[in-house]
Amino acid sequence: MKYFSIILLVVLFSCKSEKHKKEVIKAPQLVFENLASPVSTSIRGISVVDSSTAWLTGANETILKTIDGGINWLQLNPPDFDSLDFRSVHAFSKSTAIVVSAGFPARVYKTANSGRTWKLVYENNDSAAFLNSIAFKNQKEGIIMGDQLKGRHVILRTGNGGETWNRIDSIDVPKPLEVENGFAASGSCIAISRTGRYFIGFGGEDSRIFSSVNGYKWKAKTTPMVHGAASSGIYSIASSGLGQIMAVGGDYTYPDSSHFPIISFNNGKSWIKTKAKVSGYRSVVDFSKACGCWLSAGTNGVDLSYNHGEKWEKIDSLNLNTLQFTPSGKHGFAANSLGKIYRIELSKD
Repeated sequence: MKYFSIILLVVLFSCKSEKHKKEVIKAPQLVFENLASPVSTSIRGISVVDSSTAWLTGANETILKTIDGGINWLQLNPPDFDSLDFRSVHAFSKSTAIVVSAGFPARVYKTANSGRTWKLVYENNDSAAFLNSIAFKNQKEGIIMGDQLKGRHVILRTGNGGETWNRIDSIDVPKPLEVENGFAASGSCIAISRTGRYFIGFGGEDSRIFSSVNGYKWKAKTTPMVHGAASSGIYSIASSGLGQIMAVGGDYTYPDSSHFPIISFNNGKSWIKTKAKVSGYRSVVDFSKACGCWLSAGTNGVDLSYNHGEKWEKIDSLNLNTLQFTPSGKHGFAANSLGKIYRIELSKD
């Protein structure tokens, strides 16, 4: 009986240990598949509609579109022949999209027939005009932000799907700092939270974030993001859609200089540094709901975080300008200054 009791206890303990043993699940990594690109010019604008459809834009009026998940890329005819740099794009579908040029002249075009024809919906002929980013909260309401003009920040708003744009009056926009502008490195310095609030990231002598419920009245909040030089600050900001908002940046003139991204857990009421640093200047950040992870990239590589920045892991040395996941987060696309295009896939390997 004594030996039987010992054996029974061992068996019971083993069963209990197996029952309560935690299952270790390896987090999925991200794989970058190099796709066939029809161009070698710099690509910075990206808008991913779904796993099949994505639009990319860039220098020399480059406008690309795929409707088969990146297997083939169609190079669309440009709206004009002024060699504009389309650094930002918003696509509503495979047929309807809006492209935004950075620099002079500042123009915004819209197509509703897959790029066969384009309609000029906004133009600013001031030689100092520079438009950085476009974002829509729904099919009708959207904004475009640009650098200062005559001592005023430029924020344009539409309520009719981009058919017309109106500049927000300076009385409703925070007064700019002497050195303060946005960055068009990835066309992603605007984010929209799950509640529909707009957020715009700036840089310069300070790193501020402007926010607005409706795009009309704005308020500014100073953040702990790196700042000081005209080339430093917030380059990209993104919403998880689950309550968190992340911003990355740094200084593009120091590509290997690591920094702490910033994150808000309360819809932009407060901003804190993440616990870990990314591995260098980062021009873009986005969140994948499928893997519950943030992906941030720049000229010296790509960083990944599964815990909202408590830890960042450098997973690749790819030189990337921009990237974006599909709404489901199961796939994504990325591109760089050499015209290279990548498809992002989740992998358990």
